[in-house]
Amino acid sequence: MSYSMDKKLENIWYFPTDMTKVYRKVPKDPAKVKAIQDRKVHELMLIAYDIPFYRARFEQSGTTPEDYHSAEDLYKFPVLTKDALRDWSNEELEKNPEKYKDWHVSPTSGSTGIPLKTPFSPRENAMAHANFMRSVMMAGFIPGVHKCMHRPNSLHVVTGGKMSLTQKIIQTRWRDMSDAIKNRVPSDVLLKEINDFKPDFLYIHKNIMVRICLYAKRNGLYIHRPKWYAPISEMLDASSEKLLREMLGDGLINPYGLSETGTAAVRLPGDDFFRVNSDTHVLNVYDDDGQPADNGVAVITPLYKTDFPLINYVAGDRVESHIENGLRIITTVKGRANDVIRHKDGSVTEWGNLEIHINYASGLGIAQSRFIQESFDRIRIQCVKDPACGKTNEEIEEAFTAIFAPALNNEFTLEYEWMDEIPMDPNGKLRMIVCNIPEEELKAHAE
Repeated sequence: MSYSMDKKLENIWYFPTDMTKVYRKVPKDPAKVKAIQDRKVHELMLIAYDIPFYRARFEQSGTTPEDYHSAEDLYKFPVLTKDALRDWSNEELEKNPEKYKDWHVSPTSGSTGIPLKTPFSPRENAMAHANFMRSVMMAGFIPGVHKCMHRPNSLHVVTGGKMSLTQKIIQTRWRDMSDAIKNRVPSDVLLKEINDFKPDFLYIHKNIMVRICLYAKRNGLYIHRPKWYAPISEMLDASSEKLLREMLGDGLINPYGLSETGTAAVRLPGDDFFRVNSDTHVLNVYDDDGQPADNGVAVITPLYKTDFPLINYVAGDRVESHIENGLRIITTVKGRANDVIRHKDGSVTEWGNLEIHINYASGLGIAQSRFIQESFDRIRIQCVKDPACGKTNEEIEEAFTAIFAPALNNEFTLEYEWMDEIPMDPNGKLRMIVCNIPEEELKAHAE
């Protein structure tokens, strides 16, 4: 099959058509949503059965496509880990370069730093973008009517060169920021870009949005308040959310998903829960024993991804959820399962457990923080002070230590590193927990 025509049609037909389709055809009746989801599960499994990678998984589980007619049925199928996806996609891309020449390859560095390349056909890529925009449109945003500004990912977006007339027209309603992963720009420049363009909808990496807001607050500068804004690519922690609401208002849209799976759920302004996009995704949850659960690790299946399926992909994030009218509702996203503080006895303290205390400590004067575990008895906490806080650094440290030392069983010396800005990771994100203990030492304690 040739995808060259699909590539040409992607932006002029598939994307606007799919965006209109996924938005207009979102049924309000949960029973209809569930029926759509169940039908798409079966259709996806019929397609997957003819793909050698998945045929082996059917055989491993002793099932056929006839065993899959609902989201719940997917618990019968093996999960897909990041390592397994990496091996499969690398093999496919290397063996079939002609097939994938017109595809998009979404690269992520991953928490381990080992690159992961996920192929998206032109149609899948258009649908992923349409699904994200549909999630935002649920809050009231109208593409082409409201102005949008976002930060391009320069790992896989080509920018620069002479603009066409169409691009010039688009630029009046849709603007790229000058900052990107390979082209990092100071906060004052980005603040000016926002204030000059005055977007109705702003979506950029969470850490960049926080950095700009901190710069404006610290210097007493005006920052334009968009109708809606979405901090993307990283989990939104309590202290960051507090700052963003203070500086940008209450139009916060919090999308949840991965670059591999697209937007699986969204928390809209005024909501205290995430609605799963159940007509385009299945989000199942597994406990630590690999059994179906309401609270545990999220496992995602994008139902529109039928050219290069991702079935039962382990997101790695821990969530709390429940089923309501047959559909999953997420109440809390607790962060990645491997974002943990490691103890000498081999046990761990997960980010979700620490975040409970960070929520409580959010008024103590730290606007942003990151925990860096240097050893089994020392943790360095990088901190950015809230400009409105009148306490000394020493007073804040004492209050933080009183909260976090007991939360970590009083096993660690907590050291504080005060910064104007916490530096991003090489992939443009900012992990909340970083472990600098050598792998060999970790394995020795785990044993």
